[in-house]
Amino acid sequence: MNEEINKEDYNFEPFADTEEYRQVNSECINSWVRIMKQKGISGLEGVLDVATGAGTMVQLVFDSLPETWKKAAVLCLDQSSEALKLAQSKLEKTVEKLKLIHSSIEDMTIPDQSVDIAVWGNGIHYLSADDQLQSVKRIKRALKPGGFLFFNTAFYEEARPVETLPFYRTQIKTAVQYMRDHGIKRVKTDTRTEAAKFLPRSYYENLVQEAGFKLVDAKEFAVDMHKEAWEYISAFQQYAAGALRGYPIDDAVNAMRDSVGPAIELHGNIDQDGNPYITRKWLAISAQV
Repeated sequence: MNEEINKEDYNFEPFADTEEYRQVNSECINSWVRIMKQKGISGLEGVLDVATGAGTMVQLVFDSLPETWKKAAVLCLDQSSEALKLAQSKLEKTVEKLKLIHSSIEDMTIPDQSVDIAVWGNGIHYLSADDQLQSVKRIKRALKPGGFLFFNTAFYEEARPVETLPFYRTQIKTAVQYMRDHGIKRVKTDTRTEAAKFLPRSYYENLVQEAGFKLVDAKEFAVDMHKEAWEYISAFQQYAAGALRGYPIDDAVNAMRDSVGPAIELHGNIDQDGNPYITRKWLAISAQV
């Protein structure tokens, strides 16, 4: 993986603050809370938030929990110390027992069987298949017997409904023309970012089972995403690098972001306020130890 992409820390947070992100993740989390209640869970003692970023996901989790569950300790795990500082500032007034862990998933030192649930918001697709399996196995060790792993992703094979594919094609075509207009050359490469591989739903269903979990639920959520949200997504370095392989990352980001407008104006559906949007699906996986 490109070193510059590896250094990307918490640049995703603007997207995490959009209405679309909060809407779809709240729907996912509400479904996870329902599953826990159906399974007889009446409270939580420990929550692990994987790749916490600036804490938006775990904040949404706490917003959705029954009031009597909100005494749970929260462990925020991230490789970025700067992101953890942001998470602390966001969560310290909401979460009574907050612990920040500066580590990768594989290297985390959380004791075995110490948390009730682990939540991983829209991040698993950035790892290789082997790293995904090892990470899910490591999370399983940290969970108590009967504990849950919940994760979601907007980067999987079925995320793009077939009727929306012209939007993506136009965006790429426009971005490539941007490169030509600016005299930016492409260097041929055989590498692909993990986020560009778009693994199918069945892969993630099998992944948790291979790691020793029982698959409880796999559910898809559709969200209508407007121009601003698409600009934030298109500015993700891994997304842009995957879409425009071989181009300099900063230029790829600019080209993909600037190409959203023409593509969504041409192919977007129109909401009740007259604003264009493109629908994208998110996959939510629920698994139990």
